Amino acid sequence: MRRTGEENRRNVLEVATRLFYTRGIRAVGMDTVIKECGVGNATVYRQFATKDALATAYVEGRADAWFERMREAAGEQADPREKLLAVFEVLATDCAGSSYRGCPMLNTNTEFPERQHPAHLAAVTHKQQVRDWFRSLAVDAGAAAPNRLAEELLIVLNGAYATAAVLDGGTYGKRAVDLARRLIAEACPGT
Repeated sequence: MRRTGEENRRNVLEVATRLFYTRGIRAVGMDTVIKECGVGNATVYRQFATKDALATAYVEGRADAWFERMREAAGEQADPREKLLAVFEVLATDCAGSSYRGCPMLNTNTEFPERQHPAHLAAVTHKQQVRDWFRSLAVDAGAAAPNRLAEELLIVLNGAYATAAVLDGGTYGKRAVDLARRLIAEACPGT
């Protein structure tokens, strides 16, 4: 049975996502992606003309998936402070997982330090969007200094993601929840 172009694109991106996350983008060649997809070269390159295009689609897909999960978790909370905290509770669960290998955006930033590389730009854009979302949630939570709280929460988030990939993910995920709780309580005392 022949797949549509969209089905082929999804298949290639799913395979690349798994490989790039577990092994690293630079460590995985297009030949490995093609072999794992079980399709011909032309099928893969028709969907993604270059590895850079595939890497960028991977980062954008992971960023979109992150926001979807986090917005869903935050949306389940009525209290604006709890919306912020919900992000860190999801983070703690993720970091404790046996397949956790770090934040795809931070990993991409490390693999592609060239500031104009499209995958690097996608990773940076995501982190800026996270900061801006935190700021919006901080305003809703009544933070006296929402920019500062957003920046501090981003530091905790990224620090937890990076540390949990190297050390005990469960422990550092829980510590991130505790730190976020303290920062939120301090910044939003009147709500």
